[in-house]
Amino acid sequence: MNLNQFNPGTPGFMQFNSYPFRAIRCLKTVLILLFTCFFGTAMGQHRSHEALTWGGGGGSGGNFESGYGITFGAGIDAPQNYFKDIYKPAVAFNLGVSRFMDKFTISLNVGYHNYQPKDAYNPNNVTIEAGNGETTNDVQDQSAVTLFTNYRVFSGYASIVYNVNLADGARFYGGANIGGYFTDYSYVILDPNNDQSGTVVTPERKNFYVAPRLGLIFVLTDHIGVSVESTYNFYAPLKKQSNSGGTFYTSVTGLAALTYKF
Repeated sequence: MNLNQFNPGTPGFMQFNSYPFRAIRCLKTVLILLFTCFFGTAMGQHRSHEALTWGGGGGSGGNFESGYGITFGAGIDAPQNYFKDIYKPAVAFNLGVSRFMDKFTISLNVGYHNYQPKDAYNPNNVTIEAGNGETTNDVQDQSAVTLFTNYRVFSGYASIVYNVNLADGARFYGGANIGGYFTDYSYVILDPNNDQSGTVVTPERKNFYVAPRLGLIFVLTDHIGVSVESTYNFYAPLKKQSNSGGTFYTSVTGLAALTYKF
């Protein structure tokens, strides 16, 4: 494993062409605006209660165009790019509070997932044999290996989506998430032929996060809805460091969720 692929100066590595401080200011502005809309009580728009059921009429649809809701979701998050060769897909969890506003839905969310390293990079599954740096019987001593800890991700973000009614009790939505990732992982390069190896590297933990989001939600009752959705996640370290700054990483998430509207 060549750890140079995680160095932002390595040719071919994906670059995040944005300044960290500009990203922070943008994030704060968007979150403040969404927070204001989320808790604002004055809505400068006309609402026809006769059209608050899905599909625009009475029928079997539930009222998911006004009010608030709580959503819990679970699914799979699969790392992409270089990390997909190192880490296995992980179970992902999400909890959010939503504000339904006619064609738009705004939500504040927290999430968690924990990637585990594949066997070739897992400290519990790798045996290292000490050598003397020489070739014996045409067999070279064991080369250096790179080991990774679990990769935990805690996320906090705001989301806004635009809703399109498909039929009574069914709605398609598309939008974006924006917020932050707090990551927790380390790696170490161990060379049995070098007494100076073994330094643990912990990359920058605070990351800017953004993701396009698509999904479908189905109404079961006036208060219960189930949804399926997918996001393509981009996240980049906020702090410029030799081992993390200037790069961005990606993953794909598929979730199923249950929403309770009140």
